[in-house]
Amino acid sequence: MVPPELDEGLPLERIGDFSLEELLGMAIKAEIGARKFYESLAERIEVEALKEKIEWLAGEEGKHEALLRKMYGAMFPGKEVVFPKEHIGPELKPVARELHGVQDIIDLMKWAMKAEEIAAQFYEGIEKIVESEERKRLMRYLSDMERGHYYTLRAEYELLLDWEMYSQMMHVGP
Repeated sequence: MVPPELDEGLPLERIGDFSLEELLGMAIKAEIGARKFYESLAERIEVEALKEKIEWLAGEEGKHEALLRKMYGAMFPGKEVVFPKEHIGPELKPVARELHGVQDIIDLMKWAMKAEEIAAQFYEGIEKIVESEERKRLMRYLSDMERGHYYTLRAEYELLLDWEMYSQMMHVGP
């Protein structure tokens, strides 16, 4: 079952059905959604070390949004960002429900990992469409960053699977 925090979206194969402007709009919207998701998740987490990592991810998604808006502005001067109704790949939404224990956090981390993995592939797809080397590098950078987010989440996810070990680590100190 797909949780309310995730909208699965269209498959990556549909990337060719959209213009570059639409794809950038989707990317900006996805970064906004991811930032809000991580901010809302961090508010619900009590384990300080995990909370800090999730807050860091929120900040990273905000930086990605700024980079994409800058690219959009350079490519489509004077135009407001258009957010298409459809989107490719999963889109994270703010966590509005109450979390009941570690299992809820594990489930949300699993969905966030999926979203980060597909975001990395999405940026790889845009890299093939953009023409300038500078824009290709930016898409590669964003793809690599999203992949890094995936691995950050995966490390925490694997620790959370063994909650007893995780909670002991939190008391050991830095």
